[in-house]
Amino acid sequence: MKKILLFLLIGFAFINCSALTYRGCDYSTVSRMKSIVSNINVSYDYTIIDNEPYFNVTINNLTNDIYFLDTTTGKNYYYSDTNNGEITIYDYNRTSGRYKFYSNIGDCYGISLGTKYFDFPIYNRYYNHELCSDVPNYSLCQKWVNVNYSEEEFEKLVFDYKNSKNNVEEEKIQIEYEKNIIDIIVDLYINYYYYFLIGLILICTTIIIVNNKKNRFKL
Repeated sequence: MKKILLFLLIGFAFINCSALTYRGCDYSTVSRMKSIVSNINVSYDYTIIDNEPYFNVTINNLTNDIYFLDTTTGKNYYYSDTNNGEITIYDYNRTSGRYKFYSNIGDCYGISLGTKYFDFPIYNRYYNHELCSDVPNYSLCQKWVNVNYSEEEFEKLVFDYKNSKNNVEEEKIQIEYEKNIIDIIVDLYINYYYYFLIGLILICTTIIIVNNKKNRFKL
């Protein structure tokens, strides 16, 4: 049993020693650089040109200890390419990509430190279509939605939506028009019952006063 424990301890010690260095780079240095990568922020904005979206990605909190690879273009970026640790890469016209980060320190150069991913929303090329002008809230007229229809199919769907909406409005008008006299009286009572109540009180008060006067006269 003691031999087995000793063997396990030696094995763990060997693994730990191997983990402490990698290609001459100690573990603490790698750990520090990975912490730098974890604090890197990736954000984006966009412009629309000729009904096509172009995205600009900003990466900040970069340091001289690391560099990164843009897997979309295959280009490496170093701290010297940044403005105090911040860089913006312009005019992406695809929906996603990733940046792979590596060590830029001496014997640690090229060690992989992590990956950052970015995803862009899908632009609706029919967003500014003239048919959307009076139904801007319709799902197929939203700016960022994946619409995989031909223009003919899109136009048909919008026309169908407009027709269904008009039919609903006409049905509401017809229902309101077909109200009978009882419905109208009930609506009036619900909306103006305060006035009815005041009028009823005044009428009752008047009757009581008149009756009291008549009774006095008889006496």
